[in-house]
Amino acid sequence: MKNVFLISALAIAAGATTGSLAQTITNSELDPIIVSGGISPVTADEFGRSNTIITRQQIEKRGYATVQDALEAQPGVSINGSGPNDRQIRIRGGEANQTLVLVDGVRVDAGITNGYNLRSLNLGSIDRIEILRGPQSVPFGTDASSGVVNIITREAGEGLSIGAQAEVGEGHRESGYLTLGQADNSLSVTASKLYDEGYDFSGDGGEKDSTRLETLTSKGKYALTNALSIGFNARVASGRNDFDDFDNAATGASGYIVDDPSKQNEVLERLGSLYLEGAMFDRTMMHRVRIDETSNQSSSVTDKQTELVKYRLQYAADGQSVDITDHRVSALIERKRDTERDSDNERENRSLALEYNGSISSRQNLQAGARYDDSDQFSDALSWNAATSYAVNNTIRLTGSVGRAVVYPTFTQTYGGTFFGAEYRGDRNLEPEENVGFDVGAEFTLPDDLGTLTLIYFNEQLENEIYADEIVDFLEYAYENRDRDSDREGIEFSAFVNLSSALTASVDYTLIDSETATGHVETRRPEHEVNLGVDYQLRELNTTLSADIRYVKDLYDGQFWTGGNSEGAKLPDFTVANLSAQHALTDRVELTARITNAFDKDYQEVWGYATRGRAGFIGLRAEF
Repeated sequence: MKNVFLISALAIAAGATTGSLAQTITNSELDPIIVSGGISPVTADEFGRSNTIITRQQIEKRGYATVQDALEAQPGVSINGSGPNDRQIRIRGGEANQTLVLVDGVRVDAGITNGYNLRSLNLGSIDRIEILRGPQSVPFGTDASSGVVNIITREAGEGLSIGAQAEVGEGHRESGYLTLGQADNSLSVTASKLYDEGYDFSGDGGEKDSTRLETLTSKGKYALTNALSIGFNARVASGRNDFDDFDNAATGASGYIVDDPSKQNEVLERLGSLYLEGAMFDRTMMHRVRIDETSNQSSSVTDKQTELVKYRLQYAADGQSVDITDHRVSALIERKRDTERDSDNERENRSLALEYNGSISSRQNLQAGARYDDSDQFSDALSWNAATSYAVNNTIRLTGSVGRAVVYPTFTQTYGGTFFGAEYRGDRNLEPEENVGFDVGAEFTLPDDLGTLTLIYFNEQLENEIYADEIVDFLEYAYENRDRDSDREGIEFSAFVNLSSALTASVDYTLIDSETATGHVETRRPEHEVNLGVDYQLRELNTTLSADIRYVKDLYDGQFWTGGNSEGAKLPDFTVANLSAQHALTDRVELTARITNAFDKDYQEVWGYATRGRAGFIGLRAEF
């Protein structure tokens, strides 16, 4: 693989010196693109897979304070956990380790783990969030069986831009950014700091479990010539958070979580990426070589590291630039190495993927690809997917996709370990999980720019599901493959409507019928979830008012106390409302305010763990 990297780099450099830049393509000249749509980016109105893009403007208008807030309002996405520092993403009923989380296309979760918990992702540095649903293994490998979340940090526009934001209320948070752009060169730097006083996870009025977090991100691109450029991404996050202990000897939810001021977790997350990109033959061919490295250190789990080397080739089969071609062929060669620093556990995976993205006609587009993974520990795997988008007319677009993805066992599932006093036996003979899924949908554009409606049906089947079989109550578990399939199906509905020139409303609804191989309801995936958003502009007062209402019904979770139902018991249904407001003091300075859990609803998403009551925050946001 090292030879492949060197040869590729030389080929790029050689080709770039003889090639010329036919034309400069900017995002403003094209339809919006989905950067993580495949091996190569895909134009949004041509993409056949279910997706959602959350923009920075939407984040600011709704008053979202965390990535979790922004994601849990989206169809097909479930966000929950034992506390704000242990919340995980589940897409379409899949497990947390089946969703891949990226920052600027680089994975944030090092090693082979049970899923990234979002603790260190701060909204202050984010430009937009892309959510892809369904099997995505062709471009992203064996971590993307259920979907992908790609968080894109702040982009640099033309010239110099500086901004900052500060907020107080049950703690404080500050963030700032600097971006500089000129022609094909760009640089952006963002920094953020958070102190959250927290709340008592046990719910008995004891000590508050707080969070401290500092994050620095940067990315840039520099054009060496008209056809050759280099770029980088970097991110460092450092923090500390409190958590409480639990008592398996308890006989109910009220005594399960126990206050413990001594419980703390320290984290240090680092990622870096460096790439070299070159164009040949008037941009009909593009080469990119990229090196990624991610390192996660934590006082509660083993330190892990991932190294990734990849080479991407893009080719325009119709002789146009790869940016505007109607027939793009992409190839990907990849080597991935995962290690645990305090053990000899490691694994390596080599991959080859091919993808086609093109227009069959002026109305229909097709994406199709396949990937071969050669693992040094498990059997080789073949993943594939296909998707199409068909515009019936100017107001109706039909979409459909199908795919197969493979999920390799985690390090814990393979080698075992001890967590919170319980021993988990690993099994090196576990079979990889296999997920096959499809979806069909329709997108309707309402007349007179009134809004859009989207309806999607999905169906997925998971084979060889890996689970922890309880050997000794609460003390010893063994990982095994289930001998029956786990089925999931559901409906995702989204609507955005301009009710008037000042009033807009959105509705997102998810129905998930998700069962384990034994016929039990999958835990931590609500069967019904509705999110209602309303925005009202008071233009004469330069003020925008927003409200979000979240309704969750038929959510199950395991009860891990004495006499509890560890397979999953139904939690009470709940409704939570959040309010926010923005007031423009000047053209460049805004006053912000928000109230979370406005009606002080007492509810639980995980048995035994309390959630935050009503909380208020006020802040300032400035851009120059």
